[in-house]
Amino acid sequence: MKRPIHFWVIALLLTGLTACQPKKAIRLRTAILQKERTAFNILVGKGGAEEQKLQCLMKSDYQGALAALDREEKDFDRLIDSIKLLPAADIKQGEPLKAAAIDYYTALKTLQLFDRQEVSQQEIAHRLKGDEAMAAHEKIYELSLQKQELYKKVYVKDSVFERTKEQFNAAHGI
Repeated sequence: MKRPIHFWVIALLLTGLTACQPKKAIRLRTAILQKERTAFNILVGKGGAEEQKLQCLMKSDYQGALAALDREEKDFDRLIDSIKLLPAADIKQGEPLKAAAIDYYTALKTLQLFDRQEVSQQEIAHRLKGDEAMAAHEKIYELSLQKQELYKKVYVKDSVFERTKEQFNAAHGI
């Protein structure tokens, strides 16, 4: 039995529509995933700023650790700025994805750079003796409690970021 021509036109159109993937959305998602790798390298990559900071702290080189934190800050700034430049205006759920990524990496940056206060206090504690050293160590303890709150904020931002990625993927069928 012959099928009418409009059947074949509709079938061809449907096949074409389902085969087309949202290229802009995929490019945005890929760029965001690459930023995750960049952040990973900042935090745990071989030769990264975080590794340099830890190496300096093991040697009690507090100025070197602070310099490594300056480098880490610049790395995070570049990461966040590169996300801000990603085109997302005409992509469904693109702007919320960018905003969630920026919020997450900004919170992560704040957490990581909180180490400046700890490093400075460690330097003070290292130089002092007796009661003054004890007071400096108590301040380090207080800073660690404050840092726990920053970890909680990062966790919340990470949850929002993950949920937003899922919504973005669902909106684009990817």
